[in-house]
Amino acid sequence: MKKIVSLFKKDVLLGIKDVFILLEIAFAVLIMLLLLFVFPKDIKRDAMVYICDETGLVRNIVDKMAGDGDAELDFDVLVDSRDAIVQGMIKNRNAMGVVISYGDETVYKTEMLVQPYTTKAMMAAVETEMEDLLSILHPPLGTYPPDVYSSVKLTALQEGLRDEIPFNKRILPAIIVMMIGIIGMFAMVSLIGQERADATIRAFRVTPTGMTGFLISKNLMLLAVSVVTFSVIYIPVMGGFSGYLPALLITLLTVVFGSAIGTFLGSFFDSPMASIGWVVLLMMILSLPAISLFAPVFSPEWLKFLPTYHSLFGLDAALFPDNNHHIIVQSALILAAVDIVLAVLAGRVFVNRVRKEG
Repeated sequence: MKKIVSLFKKDVLLGIKDVFILLEIAFAVLIMLLLLFVFPKDIKRDAMVYICDETGLVRNIVDKMAGDGDAELDFDVLVDSRDAIVQGMIKNRNAMGVVISYGDETVYKTEMLVQPYTTKAMMAAVETEMEDLLSILHPPLGTYPPDVYSSVKLTALQEGLRDEIPFNKRILPAIIVMMIGIIGMFAMVSLIGQERADATIRAFRVTPTGMTGFLISKNLMLLAVSVVTFSVIYIPVMGGFSGYLPALLITLLTVVFGSAIGTFLGSFFDSPMASIGWVVLLMMILSLPAISLFAPVFSPEWLKFLPTYHSLFGLDAALFPDNNHHIIVQSALILAAVDIVLAVLAGRVFVNRVRKEG
């Protein structure tokens, strides 16, 4: 253990001498400043919903709620025809529209009018939910008996105010995963490549620590730097230590995953530049789950096989508690299992490759 600690200290000193550690900390400070002073806290755009209600249901509901004392109803524009909706949407590119009409004897019929960038899957989901909601509020032809309304109960499975989270905080999970967690992949490739260039990597085969100690020391150094850079970004942006420990745990597990991938790449390439293509490709693939985090409508099952999916959602749950502690635990367990398997395999591959190099 003392030999590994000594090797770790040497790696830290070399990291400072080669300005690797200093660059990581400086980059973390830059990201923190951008999040605090450059990135907006609110990027919401003023959206407009034009409603053409051929049934009179919406107007009745608005009038009833206004009569009950709910004066601050920020209802959008009620129009008389579908053409009026289209004209309004042409003038306002953030607008959408809905036409409400009578369907069959059990449900209302809704037609969503949206801008070209809206997916068909999202439109179908919203239309179905609106038809169900409208029919429960006031079913055509009295479909539901009165006792149905008293028996219907809506329960929120999660509590919180996630819609009120500032934008510069909402993007923090993705930034931490990509800038701290996955960057360990490139860092490990660079560290191994540097040892190869200095012709010192073979010498570790005859040292008391061996190649295993070499890899442990590099990982410890990456983890130590990650703790510092994570703290530099997290504490000022989040305004304290709320959720710090679980978020740090998820981040460190992601760093180990990235370094294991970097060890694989470092085993087969003589220099960081030789593997840069693979590094960029893997980083692009591993960043795909970020789309699902910000746009849940894109969440195919295969995406869950990427460890960064669990990193992102685990971090999101840690940063913004919402009765979702189980997501943190699940993410940590999955990442830990992946790390153990990849670290063992990467270590064996690396040792065998170095031995074959003579």
